[in-house]
Amino acid sequence: MTFRYILLLAPLLAWGQAAQPGDAPQPQPSAELLRRAIESFKVRTGDLGMRSGIVDKAAAKRPPTRWHGRIFWNLRNDVLDAVPHEVTQTGGNKGILRRNQYGFSLSGPVIIPRLLRASHRTFFTVTFEGVRENQGRSFLETIATLAERTGDFSQTVDTAGALLPIFDPQSTRANPEFDPSRRISLLNLQYLRDTFPGNRIPSNRLDPVASGELAHYPRPNAAIGPYFRNNYTNYTPERNEADGLRALLDHTVSDRQRVSVGISISNGFLGPAQVYDSAASPSRPGRRERARGASLRHTFTFSPNSVNSFQVEAETESSRAGDASGAGPFPRYSFSPYLGMGRREPASRSSRTDVEIENGFSLRRGAHRVRVGGAVEWDVNNDYEPEYPAGFFLFSRGLTSLPGIVNTGHSFATFLLGMVDGAEKTFVGHPSYWRQLEWRVGAQDEWQVRPGLTVSFGALLEASLARAEKYDRQSTVDLAAPNPAAGRPGALVFANRNGYGRRLQPAWYMFQQSVGLAWSPFADSRTVLRLGMERSMEGHDSQGGQWGTQGFNAIATYFTQNPQLAPAAVLRHGLPPLSTPLPDLRPEAANDTDAHLLDLSGRAPASHSYTLSLEHPLSRTLVVRAGAGFTHGWNRGADDGANPNAIPLEALQYRDMLYSEAFNRSLRPYPQYRRFSLNEFYVGSERGGSFDLSVGKRTPQGLSLQFQYEFSRRMDNYDGELQDYYHREKEWALSDISPHRVSVQYMYELPFGPGKSLWTTGWAGTILGGWAISGTSTYSSGEPLELRARFNNTGGVVRDLYVNAVDGVSAHVPQRGPERWFNANAFVNPPDFTIGNVSRRHPSLRGPSRQNHDLGLAKRFRLSAEREVEFVGTALNFLNHANWNQPDVEIGSLASPNTNAGRIIGSRGGRIMQLGLRFSF
Repeated sequence: MTFRYILLLAPLLAWGQAAQPGDAPQPQPSAELLRRAIESFKVRTGDLGMRSGIVDKAAAKRPPTRWHGRIFWNLRNDVLDAVPHEVTQTGGNKGILRRNQYGFSLSGPVIIPRLLRASHRTFFTVTFEGVRENQGRSFLETIATLAERTGDFSQTVDTAGALLPIFDPQSTRANPEFDPSRRISLLNLQYLRDTFPGNRIPSNRLDPVASGELAHYPRPNAAIGPYFRNNYTNYTPERNEADGLRALLDHTVSDRQRVSVGISISNGFLGPAQVYDSAASPSRPGRRERARGASLRHTFTFSPNSVNSFQVEAETESSRAGDASGAGPFPRYSFSPYLGMGRREPASRSSRTDVEIENGFSLRRGAHRVRVGGAVEWDVNNDYEPEYPAGFFLFSRGLTSLPGIVNTGHSFATFLLGMVDGAEKTFVGHPSYWRQLEWRVGAQDEWQVRPGLTVSFGALLEASLARAEKYDRQSTVDLAAPNPAAGRPGALVFANRNGYGRRLQPAWYMFQQSVGLAWSPFADSRTVLRLGMERSMEGHDSQGGQWGTQGFNAIATYFTQNPQLAPAAVLRHGLPPLSTPLPDLRPEAANDTDAHLLDLSGRAPASHSYTLSLEHPLSRTLVVRAGAGFTHGWNRGADDGANPNAIPLEALQYRDMLYSEAFNRSLRPYPQYRRFSLNEFYVGSERGGSFDLSVGKRTPQGLSLQFQYEFSRRMDNYDGELQDYYHREKEWALSDISPHRVSVQYMYELPFGPGKSLWTTGWAGTILGGWAISGTSTYSSGEPLELRARFNNTGGVVRDLYVNAVDGVSAHVPQRGPERWFNANAFVNPPDFTIGNVSRRHPSLRGPSRQNHDLGLAKRFRLSAEREVEFVGTALNFLNHANWNQPDVEIGSLASPNTNAGRIIGSRGGRIMQLGLRFSF
């Protein structure tokens, strides 16, 4: 009877624990109920001789008169920390970290002087938290040298250290001795082209726009190499500010009804660290955010076995990003492998509102506990996010190379000449106002077949309606619709026009099921075997922005007809205006662009998962749990790993003819488009399994220890750019996850002070008592490496070229280290117009593992029965361990190898100290 009484009170005690700083307030039972339960628990255990001291038996009957709460402040400062490893490796000797986290929580009965006295019915909780943080972020990039900015490439070398020749595109001429029956090579060139004298571009040939933009480009400040690579480093602060307030009012209407009302208010600013300090920095702009929320919850108890809960929640968020100086956005320039200039979405604003209405009913009848419920969710998303309002300009090495010969030319030299390989410019006349609706109804039954055996069944029917635009300004390409300009299928269609619905995509009606079993096979009910099976589906993704609004807005696209022979545009001449004013509602309005394509097939992502676990106590203080799982998913999102307009790989036989855009157009399934920009395109699959083991120990002496190990393996055929979009069975590869993860958590209350075994009284007990040590150590193995070819000479047929394995050469090295993490000689760049034979992610090569060790020390000073001060010191990564960066995975050819392949440059990490002070009352 005694232990049953204690167990009944245990959930109330756990429910009433004070929230930690930063925790969101949760609906809680009446504070008076908790107080009286705690006091009754003290009385009962005191009467049974389980508690020393005198317990006030009348306390359980006293009306509440006091408020309770906590005030806290946490501090981080680089003065206390180790200098980050990434800083010391580039010659720095100072860290950047200023972080102040502060706030309070307050709860108790509602009291209004002269109007409302403290009662047992109405209680409040208020929580506030603020953060002010400047934290350093390290960048290591490769930029153009000072000589290269003037057109001097006489010292520019390739990845093997050999001089990289820069050719003059104006000198291009046909080779009269070209033999079309033979492959293009240095001995059989289709076009002749001369290098610039001395590998220097004359100053009168430099594009004035390009030269002017270089005033915003940083100068090299490092020489990490190899050669001239990794020559720019910067360590700048990321600025974060946030203030959040949550309040909850809980009122007991009667013994059967309770109403809770909550509000939340937050404001923040996120200032990303800038790669360099100028208007041309490619980093994201600063963003100001605000959020407001409100909730109402009503709980009605029909009987001890039936409860109904109704809840309404509404939240609105808004953000604004960009430069408010009025100077206008900076164009985006890309000339890889050098760091580019300008940013995507330089100025944007958005707002989002979510409203959810939910009702649930719980009934316990006999051996069954049934829950039924439903919910409706309405999502409103308003966005204005011009992607490239000042233009995006792409430069490649083709126009300054020797046509058909890899490892010649340089994209930065092409930029200096102002010869654009491809360009885009965004025209957005108005925001987009997206709307989306979802509803769901479900039921679950937990059936206790007999003591020690419980079976559960669940079913959920969910309807997910695709997004609609408030003014029907939405469009997509329908691959079956006739295109009058091209005379082929694939035309732009518009919402609520010509027989198309407002949402374009069909609604998804998803029926999800789950079955579970919990069985205690032995008389000791603490040993539990659990089995589970679930079939789940995912609803429509509510993507915002201007994606899917072609015709109403526009992304003008300009591309070259041959990237080795002619530019798409010239910088000093600018980009031409739109040929047709907006709105342009013609079916061919998206022709010659990377057209936006929604999946109109009705496919919905789904998965099956199966789980098995066994929990067994080895003793009263030691519990072991082991589990395994398997997952199979289909119709997975493949926005990057899909290309319905890809040229089949069989076309590689045409070799250098593929550099002609007109010829490539004839090979595409939808020749009126270059490529499709995808959203919610579901064609991929995945499968995988996992195993986990945990051991937990808790002793009466104040020691708790938890060990966890997890192994997981998953494969997919859609995550990332693929070589062959038409034969996904060849594209199965390891997913980008860590296969092994180990963590250890521990906490130990030192055995000193009152209630402990040593120095229970006196000054020694006061000083040494109340101390606790806690910590967490984690280890995770590296993710699979993605090896990629340095030279992609496939005429644009393959966007992401894999590498070839060298027969008889092992990819592994006896002792891995930063100088040689894997054997790069085991791989080679595929020959021109062929694909690689190594999978998208290598089956056995892994990146460096990661580990982290945190340690905490806390001391409580009890001032009175209801007041205490707690000091907390935390050392994050207290061993000051450095985790290696990823190795260079770019594989060169036999003639032009990448000497840096397989090497690791630098590591990251550093000890961070945090000091905290909490006052509870």
